[in-house]
Amino acid sequence: MLVGELIKLLQEYPAGLRVVVNGYENGYDDLTPGRISITKISLDTGKHEWDGRHGDPPHPAEKTLGEAEIVEALVLRRTSN
Repeated sequence: MLVGELIKLLQEYPAGLRVVVNGYENGYDDLTPGRISITKISLDTGKHEWDGRHGDPPHPAEKTLGEAEIVEALVLRRTSN
């Protein structure tokens, strides 16, 4: 999803609606502005069903990791530890 697509999607909902992300194992966590950042990720590198689809590149200065493309992404991080 791109930022423009997210904005368009969010405009369909009430402005006062809470935004959460799934918790580490169970439940939900609040999303806060301080936990949103741009991070480099390697596309389609998750190898196990418990991994996310994309991963952290070992060397963010690189443009590829093998066949995987490294791109910048807007990351929404959970607030819990």
